Amino acid sequence: MDFYQHLNYSIGNEDWNVEAQALRVKPGDHVICVTASGDRPLHLLMTDCAAILSIDMNRIENHLLDLKLAAITHLDYETYLAFLGGTETPHRMAIFQQLKPHLSHPAARFWEDNKNMLEKGIIYQGKMERLTNITSCISQFCRNDKIQTLFSFTDLNEQREFVAKKWDSHVWRLLLSAILINPRISKLFITDPGLNSYTDYASNPGQYIYSRMLRYLNNHLANKSALLQLVFLGKILPSAYFPYLQFGGYTKIRRDPARLRYQTTNIIEFLHTQTAHEFNGFSLSDIASYMPQNIFERLLHGIEKSAHPGARFCLREFMSKRTIPPALQATFRREDVLEAHLEKEEVNFVYRFMVGTIQK
Repeated sequence: MDFYQHLNYSIGNEDWNVEAQALRVKPGDHVICVTASGDRPLHLLMTDCAAILSIDMNRIENHLLDLKLAAITHLDYETYLAFLGGTETPHRMAIFQQLKPHLSHPAARFWEDNKNMLEKGIIYQGKMERLTNITSCISQFCRNDKIQTLFSFTDLNEQREFVAKKWDSHVWRLLLSAILINPRISKLFITDPGLNSYTDYASNPGQYIYSRMLRYLNNHLANKSALLQLVFLGKILPSAYFPYLQFGGYTKIRRDPARLRYQTTNIIEFLHTQTAHEFNGFSLSDIASYMPQNIFERLLHGIEKSAHPGARFCLREFMSKRTIPPALQATFRREDVLEAHLEKEEVNFVYRFMVGTIQK
């Protein structure tokens, strides 16, 4: 599948603070996760878990994880942030030469062949990030002053008043919901199954996303949302940096990076090969959004097979509508109150949650 032959995500936009509440990782836990941009396994390294296994079907996403981990481990904080693209530097290629000996051979070869992405700052070079850069250019052309104002607020009440009186106009609503954030349009630019293959939750995806955005802006400051900043600014402000981009997170990750290993394979098939009681935590992003219901149920059976009793699971959904079949509902004990709380707090406001414990 062509989707798995490109760098699709170069920076995550899922809220680690929300994920941490869902997983409740304990010392000694063994956690399995999806690699995607590499942010999730890096954040798991901030916990006291014993081991993390990060899996992705896309080898390039794993090469990105390899690169980010090498940068965290072998660069000082300022150089690390500049190399990834958080700040400007003319020395990214020289820094890469420092890192090459610390990369796996496949990752070193890949990045040697794709230096152009490194030169531009790798955290903004995924297909999704390049798409949001286009939306940001269009948005700023249409209403740059209002966008700058939106991200300047430090008082939520003032932001609410601005959104109601200045931001939420009929023309802007139409532009965003019908064009810029409409998966039917974006699929012309990016072949992301999670964006355009399973949109069975909302009859009008653009309006659905826009309404979720308004709900977020009435409850949280825009300058805390990496997703909003990517869509409207084309970059993430320091106020919304994920923990692994902050000095405190960077320091924690450096303590024991050897706990993390990764593998390029199909995570569903992998889980079915594992022995019982293998994992205490399942951090699986929104992979449910990338599969039909019958494949999702096979994923659940794989989780059930490999889970330690009492293991925590966290699954997200974008616009798919997956259900846990009756035969597995006693095993997958969902926590409705926590799910609602996480959905409200998530800075990437498009997600819904399946969170709970595995009862065996």
